[in-house]
Amino acid sequence: MFTHLISAEQLQALQASGQPLMVFDCTFDLSNPALGAELFAQAHVPGAVHADLDHFLSSQQTDRRASGGRHPLPLREDFAAALQTIGFRNDMQAVVYDRNGNNYCGRLWWMLKWAGHDAVAVLDGGLQAWEAAGGAVESGPAPRRARGQFALKPAL
Repeated sequence: MFTHLISAEQLQALQASGQPLMVFDCTFDLSNPALGAELFAQAHVPGAVHADLDHFLSSQQTDRRASGGRHPLPLREDFAAALQTIGFRNDMQAVVYDRNGNNYCGRLWWMLKWAGHDAVAVLDGGLQAWEAAGGAVESGPAPRRARGQFALKPAL
């Protein structure tokens, strides 16, 4: 189980092992919010899902916020439901990365810990390190997955 950092080589080995895994691309640009999704569609780690700051890592509903600010946290229950929708399960290793110096993926790392999920690691060096290590990339939308079973646990 990886709980802090994972190298590109370790992620490649984890993918090859067939262990339950979900990779999250958290690329985002505050000055151009649509750019993260565009960059994801151009190139991402194979099998990754896009975790958009505005739509996945924040709540846009004023009555469903766990905090304030420009990108308020969703309620823990809403975050868990969003994870289930994309197929995430409690038995999965989560790997998070972005193209922004690990700026936005750090938020998802923390949010998963907040939801009680310990098996989450940041891809050291982001997508750039993945590609430099010879990691393949794919383009297009994220794969469709069956609904996952994710139960909240006490925050870590």
